[in-house]
Amino acid sequence: MKIVVCVKQISHTYVRTGMDPDSDFIAPEDHVFMINPYDEAALGLALHLKELAGNGEITLLTLGPIIAEMELRRCLAMGADYLCQIDVSGRMDPWSKSLLLAKAVDHFGADIVFCGKESIDSRNGQVAALLAHHLEMPYVARIRDISVDEFQGSVEAKTSAGRGMSEIVAVSLPAVFSVDASSAPAILPDYEAKKLSRSFPVQKMFFDQSTIFPKSSCTKTFTPRPRSKKVPAPDSTLEAYDRINFLLTGSKVEKKGEILRGVPESLVEGIISFLEEQGFLESLKVQPKKE
Repeated sequence: MKIVVCVKQISHTYVRTGMDPDSDFIAPEDHVFMINPYDEAALGLALHLKELAGNGEITLLTLGPIIAEMELRRCLAMGADYLCQIDVSGRMDPWSKSLLLAKAVDHFGADIVFCGKESIDSRNGQVAALLAHHLEMPYVARIRDISVDEFQGSVEAKTSAGRGMSEIVAVSLPAVFSVDASSAPAILPDYEAKKLSRSFPVQKMFFDQSTIFPKSSCTKTFTPRPRSKKVPAPDSTLEAYDRINFLLTGSKVEKKGEILRGVPESLVEGIISFLEEQGFLESLKVQPKKE
């Protein structure tokens, strides 16, 4: 059984120590290079499946330049067998990414493809579904557990149906799955496995990007900026406790509001009256006719 796990390398900004406003106050050392956590959960599920089946090989497939090599090799030390890099550059939309990944997966002849449900940087969650579309394979989203019957050539995936309920989806192989959270226990590689992973070669694959046309384009990228809050100086006549409490809360002015109680009919009437008073709704009351 051949399993391919698509892993994304992420440049995560954990702090802002820069002094240049043009760079949004982000310094080069403010970035941490890591593997997308949902993709790590997918790898954990793949390793668990390999252990249950008693055979198989797991290939890690990453797209773009190697920026988190130590983290990728840690994934190898966890139990993956191969590491493959699709050598491309530049920003790509989910459609282009899925096309390149589909070509690589087709080359490996994978029986099962695992992806994270989304990446924590863009959070579009489209690549796995588009990948299944290009490969013309069944697709099950946001799974938490999986079991396989190699003799029947099918798998059963456990997904969350909301409100604490779960559902079991049976599909035939080959298939694509996106992983929400893995029920498999976390694997912590030992020193010998980490040492051995350093010598693992990275297989590179090259595809012609000129034949791939994106479906969408990014027009602007920016980081959120914190909103400053003006806090007036506390009244010097107040006690020390009250002044400290004033600074911590930002204000001692209580917000105006009204709590509605009663039967649903009276609650609805109260809400409509409030919206009318605030000008969000036009008054529905019949105005008396002027004689």
